[in-house]
Amino acid sequence: MVVEVENARLWVEDAGDGPPVVFLHGGLGDSRLWAPVIERLRDSFRCIAFDFRFYGRSEAEELEWRHDDDVIAVLDALGVERAALVGLSMGGRVALETALRHPERVDAVVHVAGAVRPFDLGPEVEAAYEAVETPEQEMEVDLALWAPLGADDSLRELWQATPEARGIAWQATRAEPEFDRVAAPISVITAAHDPAPFRAHAAELPAVEAVEVDSDHYLTLREPDRVAALIRRFLG
Repeated sequence: MVVEVENARLWVEDAGDGPPVVFLHGGLGDSRLWAPVIERLRDSFRCIAFDFRFYGRSEAEELEWRHDDDVIAVLDALGVERAALVGLSMGGRVALETALRHPERVDAVVHVAGAVRPFDLGPEVEAAYEAVETPEQEMEVDLALWAPLGADDSLRELWQATPEARGIAWQATRAEPEFDRVAAPISVITAAHDPAPFRAHAAELPAVEAVEVDSDHYLTLREPDRVAALIRRFLG
């Protein structure tokens, strides 16, 4: 379905019955990054996922906005008062921002291979990104960094759903919030093959529990049984 929000039309999936859970995708694809996990959880939870602005099937004007405002707008459109938020990568940071700015709407946060704040990629990776001249080159640099266990055509297809693939320069409004002030309980799931500085930032969060999964950044596709089981245990 399509949900109309300010200056955007967001593609939303709503499946299953039970306590509502919003799945927020990362920057290397759209909400399909969560599809196999949602398939395993929809028997017990109302699973809501949407494509962020400029990603996948969502459309938006290139105007100022906040990701967390869109999360709340989707909840409002679906008549959901409170929900748990499960965020992958960039979506992990969005989940934290939403929980910090709208604590009355968030029951819990599951931070999956999630972003916390900017981090140093190292000179070699920075140089590789600086040398990028086409979207295809950017995709290959992204996949070399985030999919060290191997990238197939399905991962490349997901990357084509990003604004970078379409040549859209986007920037959501965000601050550097104090995530240690998040009131909702937080579960942290890290990917063992993510860059070490990225994983280290997740350790700064006041997590109720922290679990590492033997995967790279695409753990929701590579290890859906494991990820779904961890989410089910924490939210259950």
